[in-house]
Amino acid sequence: MNATETEVARDEPPTAPGRSRNRIPLVVMILMTLVGMGAVVYNSFASETEEPLDQASHVVVATACRQAFDVLHRFPVLTSAAAGARADLLVRENVVFNRMTDAFTRATPPNHSGAIALGKWIGDWRAVNQRRAQYAHDLRASNKFPELVLPKDDAGAPITNRMNEFSRTHDLVGCETHNLQAETVDGVRDYPNDPTRTA
Repeated sequence: MNATETEVARDEPPTAPGRSRNRIPLVVMILMTLVGMGAVVYNSFASETEEPLDQASHVVVATACRQAFDVLHRFPVLTSAAAGARADLLVRENVVFNRMTDAFTRATPPNHSGAIALGKWIGDWRAVNQRRAQYAHDLRASNKFPELVLPKDDAGAPITNRMNEFSRTHDLVGCETHNLQAETVDGVRDYPNDPTRTA
């Protein structure tokens, strides 16, 4: 083979098998990228879709929490240390919390798991409301400052932990107990400027 023939041979494109081998790394990279993107999407939405709330139910619940917040954070700041004054504020707050919890029941998720989860969450809210009412009663009866004992879950943790987890999972940050100061029964309430944003 002379020099001209050698140059022509170098300029010839690789054979089909060679081109296929060159594409293998690219195909692998594309597949890995797609798998990674799928995993991210799944992890982002899996927890939200296991017990989903439809849009209408979400609006019902979120609106109830926002309306409760709008009333609660406008109550006058507690300035008296007297048990009677603290009990009076608790009673007013409890009316708002009970009304909010009743409003939750107007949500009717079509998904069975979502409906069950929402029902349990509403039950937890009712349990917290009952403990707040008992605290107000004990405060008036004893004229002292009893301790607010929240209901516990099976692991011994306050049920407000799982209530707030439900709220975060379903994009209901405005319903978290600390944003509504549901666990605060003594002293000045510390409401956020925007209850719909995560702290």
